[in-house]
Amino acid sequence: MINKINNLRRFFRLPYPRAAQPPLTVDKDTAYRVLEISELGILLAKKSESPLQVGETLSGNILFHDHHSEEIEGEVYRLDARGVIVRLSRGISSKYMIKEQIYVKNTFPVFFRYTVQENFKATK
Repeated sequence: MINKINNLRRFFRLPYPRAAQPPLTVDKDTAYRVLEISELGILLAKKSESPLQVGETLSGNILFHDHHSEEIEGEVYRLDARGVIVRLSRGISSKYMIKEQIYVKNTFPVFFRYTVQENFKATK
């Protein structure tokens, strides 16, 4: 029980299925795949040709499925096996987070079922 309490997050994190991962464009030549979003953080796929370092500042635009763009700014907080975690100082609006959650849930209904099952197994 204590482990589950320690694992609670302040903000909901929305993971994306591979087919729906939006790009984060940092400059005209550099884009990263966004694996997860929250209001104040994102998880990016690592890129060997343009690696990011802890403490590095990052700003750019995330282009979503409906062509809506959110400008973000932040700092690389951690690197782990999943990717690059960026803590945002300028993040994604709550309103748009809900809109994206509805989009992923309606477009990929099976995705959440398997994601929840995998996460539940990991906490046991």
